[in-house]
Amino acid sequence: MNYTNNRYLLTFFSITLLWTWICGFLPAILGITGTTPGAFLFYFGGGAPSVVALFLVFFTYPKAARHDYFCRCFSLRKMGWRWPVLIFALFTLVVTVSLYIGVYILGYEMPGMNFISIIVKKPYMVFIIFILSLISGPLNEEFGWRGFALDKLFIRFGFTGASFILGFIWAIWHLPWYFTPGQAQYNMLQSSFFNAFLFIPSCTLFSVVVSFVYIKTGRSILAGASVHMISNLLTSQLIAPYTAEIGLVIRYTSIVFYMAILIYALKSKKFKNEFKREISAIKTDEEQYLSLHNI
Repeated sequence: MNYTNNRYLLTFFSITLLWTWICGFLPAILGITGTTPGAFLFYFGGGAPSVVALFLVFFTYPKAARHDYFCRCFSLRKMGWRWPVLIFALFTLVVTVSLYIGVYILGYEMPGMNFISIIVKKPYMVFIIFILSLISGPLNEEFGWRGFALDKLFIRFGFTGASFILGFIWAIWHLPWYFTPGQAQYNMLQSSFFNAFLFIPSCTLFSVVVSFVYIKTGRSILAGASVHMISNLLTSQLIAPYTAEIGLVIRYTSIVFYMAILIYALKSKKFKNEFKREISAIKTDEEQYLSLHNI
């Protein structure tokens, strides 16, 4: 049995979207957003990508493939330190440029940066904020998006196609967020429909950045999750609260940087060779795992 076949990929996307959308939309439909039952239901749906992926990994992957999967999920050595540092620098630059444009050129209100104020007064809170950043996105999503789906999409659609497909699915997976007060997407929709729509191409292009680092680190799922976490932390959580106008400037600025990385990925012979090498490794590993499994 080919554990990377289309049936499992479609199963992953179908169950993940249905689970999240049902749990995410029900509080809005029933009028219980902002209540404890509504919040529980909403956040229960948010863990679908990782839970569905882990279920499929345990029940469809042969033992050797499961070992490789979890190694790539948790190995600090495989991820290394270089790319997390570079990504931290990238998003620090994105936020710095965005705030300069938004505050000093366009005259928008400076973000409140409540978390930074808390950290200055209570430095130990940085660990709590780090854990919150890890939970709110990477932990409940990346076992699935990058961990389960991305390799399978790479084989079928190549680097750009796979990144765009996954990014688009990732973006529309967030649809319940638009109807849940307190969520960034809800605030975007209250600002303007265009602002809300811009999240979809922004998320799609961000998927390219995560895929790029994923390939550069030898398909480290932990590295992909780190990109997700650092982006959330620096462009949203640490500077909150901020106005819709500042949010829009950050989104535009991010898109410019994401496009630059996409162009590099498309033009760089070195990166193309690295991608081909990783695809070859995926196929070779799959053959070996299946051979061992059949024995």
